[in-house]
Amino acid sequence: MATTKAKAIHDFFNGVLTAYPSTAVPDDAAMPYMTYTFSEASFGDEPQALTVNIYERTDSEASINALARKLSDAIGRGGCVITCDDGAIWLKRGAPWSQAVVDEDDRSIKRRYINVTAEFLTTD
Repeated sequence: MATTKAKAIHDFFNGVLTAYPSTAVPDDAAMPYMTYTFSEASFGDEPQALTVNIYERTDSEASINALARKLSDAIGRGGCVITCDDGAIWLKRGAPWSQAVVDEDDRSIKRRYINVTAEFLTTD
């Protein structure tokens, strides 16, 4: 089965926590989960900014921070390289890494807004 750039990124994020493209979150998604934006490039293009949001229904700042740390650990200090059909994608921690966001409609939902950089080392 082909591993497109989009599938490679989707599989990486799903290896950390249930993840959905930000444009395709099911109505019945169970927390915790993350959403991510996807943009595509090729070798020589500028690195792409991906946005990840982690959602959890909790009163604990510690548990949502632990989920953000889990993603940070998966990417690693120097980033991580994931493979796809046309080469590879180098994911790196963006800056700032993680920011707390308040859900004004439901204060029991904690969210972390996370920046990830993707450098496409691909031929297409």
